[in-house]
Amino acid sequence: MAKKDQLLGWDVSPYTAKVRSYFNYKNIPYDYRPPNAHTLFRKVQPAVGKIIMPTVFRLDGSVLQDSSHIIDVYETENRLKPVFPETPKQAFASMLVELFADEWLPMASLHYRWNYTGNLKFIIGEFGKNALPYFPGVIQRTVAKKFAGKMSGYLPVLGITRKMEPKLEVAVENILSLLNKHFQACKFLLGGHPTVGDFALYGQLYAHLHRDPEPVDLIKKYDHLHTWLMAMHGSFGQPCEALLPNDELPDTLIPVLQAMSSLQAPLLEQAIQGVKSWADENPAKDKIPQRLGDARLTIEGESETRYNVSYPYWMVQRINQNVEAGSSELKGFIQELGLASVFSEPLPVKVELKRARLYKS
Repeated sequence: MAKKDQLLGWDVSPYTAKVRSYFNYKNIPYDYRPPNAHTLFRKVQPAVGKIIMPTVFRLDGSVLQDSSHIIDVYETENRLKPVFPETPKQAFASMLVELFADEWLPMASLHYRWNYTGNLKFIIGEFGKNALPYFPGVIQRTVAKKFAGKMSGYLPVLGITRKMEPKLEVAVENILSLLNKHFQACKFLLGGHPTVGDFALYGQLYAHLHRDPEPVDLIKKYDHLHTWLMAMHGSFGQPCEALLPNDELPDTLIPVLQAMSSLQAPLLEQAIQGVKSWADENPAKDKIPQRLGDARLTIEGESETRYNVSYPYWMVQRINQNVEAGSSELKGFIQELGLASVFSEPLPVKVELKRARLYKS
């Protein structure tokens, strides 16, 4: 049997789900291998600098990490069924959903997973059987509980405190409802076939909000959203259809993008300012810290302090590099979404992603 690239990740990982769905859609041969603790510490960590999933070990000896970067690399090698639209407005819309799914939705994913006690037994079991597959269940659970405690500790770091939890759930239900209306009218985000935003959104919704036991039927109660989710989880056997002509967006997608932009724009603005301030204060340094002080998170009128993280800066730069923003129509659309402060001006610092960290380039 011919060897294939290896995708290392767990089913509980949303970014692993994102990449698996993309590979399945593109018909890219791969071996899916849930890494145990030995593999994570002795293979993944030395290769990419930290224990992180997904990681792809390629037949040519190269190693890829970060779901967006993985997709970027494979897109250059697999031209059939492109997942980045060729027209600027559609490309911007799809990548904007990817940015929201990858960088804002994790707050919801972690909240539902760790603040609903009915998930604890399930998650500890998943962690244990993946990390220590050949050990007795009691040892698996003991080790997994320590890891679970570390993961749940990220919530306050992200600003999700007790007072923010109800507001977060209201915002999530609103997004899910808008998506449900959209998928009643469209098969995928932009019409007839999935684009990069579909894969990112699927990853978060499937691996956490759908797969975790609680809240019961959080996704299933939205019939059309659930149908789309199962299509993204499948084999993509049906022939692809075209996106809308003339760089048009489905009418039902506009409210989704507006809601996402309203929630995320302030955090993106603070990330950009954080990188700029750090670069001004540290002209001789190249490695950008993952945390750039504190930021203000606001959801449904309630606010909390959280870490100001640098990674979204790279995602914004990636959109700028992939989307030709020169058309007046796209500029107007960015303005309508309230994103002019994020995407209309050149970014102050050019960065690159290396071994799961950002560096000035």
